[in-house]
Amino acid sequence: MPDSATPAPTGVIGLSHLGINYGTAWASFGQPVIAVDVDAEAAARLEAGDPIVREPGLPELLERSRQYITYTTDFSRLAACPLVIVARDVPTDEDNTSDIGAIERLIDAAIPHLQDGVTFVVMCQVPPGFNRALTEKIRAARPGLRFENYYWVETLVFGNAVQRAMEPERLIVGCPDPSKPLPEQFRQGLERFNCPIVKMGYESAELTKTAINIYLIGSVTYANALADLCEAVGADWSEMVPALRLDRRIGPAAYIRPSLGVAGGNLERDLVTLRELGRRHDLETPYLDTLQAINDSRFDWVHRKIKERLLMRVGANATVAVWGLTYKKDTKSTKNSPALRLLNEIDPRLTVKAWDPAIGLDEVRAAGVTAELTVTRSRDAALDDADCLLIMADWDTFAQADLDAIRTRMRRPLVIDSVGVLQGRRAELGGIEYVVMGVGS
Repeated sequence: MPDSATPAPTGVIGLSHLGINYGTAWASFGQPVIAVDVDAEAAARLEAGDPIVREPGLPELLERSRQYITYTTDFSRLAACPLVIVARDVPTDEDNTSDIGAIERLIDAAIPHLQDGVTFVVMCQVPPGFNRALTEKIRAARPGLRFENYYWVETLVFGNAVQRAMEPERLIVGCPDPSKPLPEQFRQGLERFNCPIVKMGYESAELTKTAINIYLIGSVTYANALADLCEAVGADWSEMVPALRLDRRIGPAAYIRPSLGVAGGNLERDLVTLRELGRRHDLETPYLDTLQAINDSRFDWVHRKIKERLLMRVGANATVAVWGLTYKKDTKSTKNSPALRLLNEIDPRLTVKAWDPAIGLDEVRAAGVTAELTVTRSRDAALDDADCLLIMADWDTFAQADLDAIRTRMRRPLVIDSVGVLQGRRAELGGIEYVVMGVGS
């Protein structure tokens, strides 16, 4: 419910995935929000009710919050905001190195308009040292300005962004002095999420975000190593996982699903960031280097299975169906998508037909895929006369697939499931040759 007395607006800078979801979440509590970006098209589309990005629940949340949020390119409107939050995604290049230039340009556009006494919060994923340097930058640009700068550790997960924004398990805040209370409007806003608020120094908070992602990469690497051993000795990783999750030291939410390596860009970026941080401080990083090397080589699994199960049996003139082109379900993001990497690396003599619930051929080409392929009009149409089905993303529609269509529409019902979406239906897979990580054969 809205507050009885309407507070001053909160400024949210950045109309990409992060800012859209968190700005809308903030407004959903009845708090007025002025969302600002240099991107006029994004501002106009959002003002018209177009969510721009694909996220379950986002259209409904936008509609619910619409009366409280305004989208604009006018940075001068930030002068009315005692609290300003910078919440733009940090882009990465082909080497997964962060490009904070876009963030810095938005901050530079905002600084001249900040009101005296403003609380300025950075939510973008930035390297350690960024916020301390930013404080000095603002002081130099506006010598007489009274302000406080904080760092709010974002917990965005593509495909689950609305839930993560609305129901965080904890909020981590980097502070100039963690012993002091947070400014009132910022504190009250955070308390609406009804979860623990953990305060710490700037550098600790900046490194905590990266540390979380590195732990996830380590968990993926652990699962992949054990999955390979399962395949070698005839064990079944899916049978082992329930026992592992009952161990309190691992837990029910452990990130232990085998995969083709991490994808999406954020986890890869953090590996690059910490390795570079180590080099700048003359530190060796053998653990991080090993994670990087193992992650880089993990993609060999799908090439190995294609060779063993398809090329050595049928030959290179076979037809391959590919389900899933985004890097995971419930998103349109193709950043570091395993499927798109596969399309660029697959034997060019193979005929490829693909389908994805969110993107088509135009997005595939825009992501840099030059290989010959057909994007079909439906999931099952990709199966027609195929010798192999490669499942490359974990969309729910693949888990609910019509197995009879696989049996009858394919020339050879071979399924290589790189994400395990059909693993829970193995009892129904009679007549289908099914290959999945971590299961010996």
